[in-house]
Amino acid sequence: MNLEKLIKPKVAAVIGANERAGSFGNYSAVNALQNEGRMQIYFINTKTPVVLGKKTYPNLSSLPEVPDCILIATPAKTCAPLLEEAGKLGVKAAVIEAAGFSEEGTEEGKRAEEELRVIAEKYDMSVMGPNCIGLVNNIDKVKLWGMGGTEFDMSVRKTGVAYFAQSGTMSIHAVSCPYIDVSYVFSMGNSTMVMIEDIMEYVLEEPEVRMLAIYLEGVRDGRRFMECLKRAAELGKPVVIHAAGMSQKGAVAAASHTGNLASSRSVYQAVCNKYGVILVESIDEFLCAVNVLSTWIDRMPKGANISAVNGSGGENAVCADLSELYGVPLPDFHPETVKKLKEILPGFANPRNPLDITAITDSVYDVMIKTLETIGDDPNVDAVICSIASFAEPNAKDREQAKIFGESLNERYAAPMIEYAKRPGSVPLMVIPMTEDRRDAVWRGRLREAGIPILANSLAGYKVLGKVCKYLEYRKRVHTLENAAPLKRHGERILSLSEYASKIELSDVGLPMPKQAVVKDKEELLKKAAEMKRPLALKVSSPDILHKTEAGGVKLNIYSDEEIDAAFDQILASCRAYRPDAEIEGILVQEQAPKGVEMMIGITCDRHFGPMLLAGMGGVFVEVFKDAAMYPCPLSKQEAEDMLRSLKAYKLLKGYRGSEPCDIDALTDIMVKISQYAMSRRDELKELDLNPVFVYPEGKGVSIVDALVVKYGD
Repeated sequence: MNLEKLIKPKVAAVIGANERAGSFGNYSAVNALQNEGRMQIYFINTKTPVVLGKKTYPNLSSLPEVPDCILIATPAKTCAPLLEEAGKLGVKAAVIEAAGFSEEGTEEGKRAEEELRVIAEKYDMSVMGPNCIGLVNNIDKVKLWGMGGTEFDMSVRKTGVAYFAQSGTMSIHAVSCPYIDVSYVFSMGNSTMVMIEDIMEYVLEEPEVRMLAIYLEGVRDGRRFMECLKRAAELGKPVVIHAAGMSQKGAVAAASHTGNLASSRSVYQAVCNKYGVILVESIDEFLCAVNVLSTWIDRMPKGANISAVNGSGGENAVCADLSELYGVPLPDFHPETVKKLKEILPGFANPRNPLDITAITDSVYDVMIKTLETIGDDPNVDAVICSIASFAEPNAKDREQAKIFGESLNERYAAPMIEYAKRPGSVPLMVIPMTEDRRDAVWRGRLREAGIPILANSLAGYKVLGKVCKYLEYRKRVHTLENAAPLKRHGERILSLSEYASKIELSDVGLPMPKQAVVKDKEELLKKAAEMKRPLALKVSSPDILHKTEAGGVKLNIYSDEEIDAAFDQILASCRAYRPDAEIEGILVQEQAPKGVEMMIGITCDRHFGPMLLAGMGGVFVEVFKDAAMYPCPLSKQEAEDMLRSLKAYKLLKGYRGSEPCDIDALTDIMVKISQYAMSRRDELKELDLNPVFVYPEGKGVSIVDALVVKYGD
């Protein structure tokens, strides 16, 4: 597949170009005319000889030359014949805007889409869509775009972000947002032939693409998608993803929209954590995150330590609360900074982070410049929030104040910020307005030129900043970027192994487990028990009884032969009553491990992204408290420890209220080994559950008490 003709065509034709306002054909024609002078554009219309002052042709065959790319803006039933005609002529790329294909969920729609795919494959055509709006290439000045976007002026719009959207409307938001620099916008539609991974691979290496922004409703090729995220991380190009369709109803909506099947939010979050991707939950957060990262792209903060400058005690309190809520680090000022701020600010000001500079009315410029310089020089500060002015469009009150003070409120605070930002050694600045409002486009533009983004209102702004801070910390660390996505489709049959069989399956991994054996009768049981240390644990061994405790299939603290004899009978009787049809292999006898801090280590395999390692509180607590972390396999010991640090239960591992610190090194070693095992079995493993895993004091290791392996069959 050659994407050059699709993304960088020299000659293009709009099929269905017309003058009917609001139609795809009209928008496509108006936008295509903006390409003139940069590329050759032809209009196809079977009924009208002239559209928008430009001559039309009745069909592709009548054109004076073969286009590199065609944009089809006609109904769904016409698309296959038009694509066939184009293929025969030697056209190598197409954009299909029409809906009415697989996204409808009908057999007719699926057949129609498959027909397009077959034609494209036959003629080796790169086809975007169907059910899409098109593409904008602001690097080479190409606009093949079928809805809105006429205000996107390629002659003045700067390059920067590559947008991908599995939604026409979401892609329109990107085109219509005037304060974000854009290199590309791709409305992917159903992605039947050209998938999002194809275009990501194509544009990632281009120097004009500084970052990626993706509205996602599903991933079809998890391996290639993660390879793209890996490459972005290697190149230091930020990625922001707004993933939708992860609720039950959202998944139905996404499937009916583009035919995509989404993974769960926890899986997406885990993948994003691995590759340093910022995952957001709304279009406001999406544009806000893209805005701040694209503005800072040439001078990203060195770290995630933030200072905030506010104009009142109320704003200061809100700033502190939201920073704590969303994980924005606000370190204490260095003592020398505190000393200097006391000399700059009024005597009643309290120089701490966040900083209330109070309602100063005199020498605002000098006070602001000195304050920013002092905070920026603090070794504990990497960037500064300024929330003093909202930079809203001026109203009557603002104009009245401007008459009184000789300058607007926006100008009063923007001028020192811009001046400070120009100075060598300054740290990056941002504005987080406390309230929602229409921002003054002029001042937004001036601040952006100085490298100062205006984020959304306080709630969305601080939430996004918290995510950006995590990204800034990610950039400072080494990560395992290899992925374990499936290499083939899983089988339909599912096979659950018994505990003993699961432990045998894991025997080569090098996991610490108690001595154990499976026996068929009491005589063999007593013989094996004599070789083990007491107390013993006896359990039913059955691939059909996975929850042994509920079935009465577990007996603990067994010391004597008489207790062994009685436990054998009780377990079999309980399990046969619980599940009469269960296959019972025998009784598992093992040395009962001493109690430790109970943890759980597990694997769940996502159909797109492969095995995900889970770690959390063990025993019954994992279901009660839902305290678990997830990360894609494989992972390093550092990444394993980071997972543990994210748990509420981490305090228990570090020693809590007089308890000894646990052997975290041994626990993370097990996590790494399990992740490597899961990667090596990516095409056959469905689930793995080690629960409980007893973690002992430092230097005394761990013990895996129970195990369950679930596989896919052929």
